[in-house]
Amino acid sequence: MRAIVRKTARSAALLCIAAVFAGADAHDDVMEVITSMAGALSETGDRAVARTANVSKFMSAFSKDMPDRDTLENNVTALANSADVSSSIEPLTEDGDDQARKIDLDWLLEIRSLEQDGPLVRRREVVHCELRKEKKQWKIVALKPIDFFAPANLGK
Repeated sequence: MRAIVRKTARSAALLCIAAVFAGADAHDDVMEVITSMAGALSETGDRAVARTANVSKFMSAFSKDMPDRDTLENNVTALANSADVSSSIEPLTEDGDDQARKIDLDWLLEIRSLEQDGPLVRRREVVHCELRKEKKQWKIVALKPIDFFAPANLGK
């Protein structure tokens, strides 16, 4: 009887340890998606090629089924075409498991006009993301506020 209890306790402990590591892996995977997306907004290079690639890379983080995905893509495309953007994020809260996660991000965008000595607009907001595992990849299935990524009014 004691052997069965020890074996059961050992199995339960191993399951708990595995769950902790799975949560850590999920966190790392989700943060990789988020940082890649944020980095895509900041990439520079050949203007026409870079902007197209940046939007495509940014949008690759999102599920094709996400509500308002088209609006987001239109916003990010207009933003990328009208300004140089730098982006930084800091995770505030995160919750979930190895299949679905919610994360709040303190997100800062610096949007600089393409004109020489043009204006700079700073946006900072808490951005709420929900992610789900689709096949073997994490995808964003909800993002708010969508208008955070709208083009800036860079008129002087």
